[in-house]
Amino acid sequence: MAYLKHSRVQFFITTIRSQCRKCNVRFSLSKGYEVNIDGERVQGYFQEPVHSRYAHGVLRVGIGSRRTSDWLYTLAHEYAHFLQWMRDDPIFDTPHYYDLEAQTETEALAICREFKLPIPRRVLLKEHHRYMKKLGRTRLLQ
Repeated sequence: MAYLKHSRVQFFITTIRSQCRKCNVRFSLSKGYEVNIDGERVQGYFQEPVHSRYAHGVLRVGIGSRRTSDWLYTLAHEYAHFLQWMRDDPIFDTPHYYDLEAQTETEALAICREFKLPIPRRVLLKEHHRYMKKLGRTRLLQ
């Protein structure tokens, strides 16, 4: 896992780990391609802590058998959800899933630029457009 030795990736992961620890959120990178949440398989997720029940939160991303750029972008996306929750951003509690995900995608791109992650710009934009197109189809079907 040489990609984890890249200084920008290490700094990004260290930052996330530190912030999660302070907010009672367990952070993990899974060796599997996908991770489980509520009986579903996904590439990553963020679940906020439930302080009334003393339950910790979770930020988890599957990295196994995935290109570094793919899982790093997923991590940036889930980290954006964490930041939205942490700063009490109203978008985090919106009932409109598409609006939440559109805002999160925009923020994930900004996070990748801010941390100067080793993801080519064309790959970032391709992943962004692919996900938004998928969400557009989902929105039409609902």
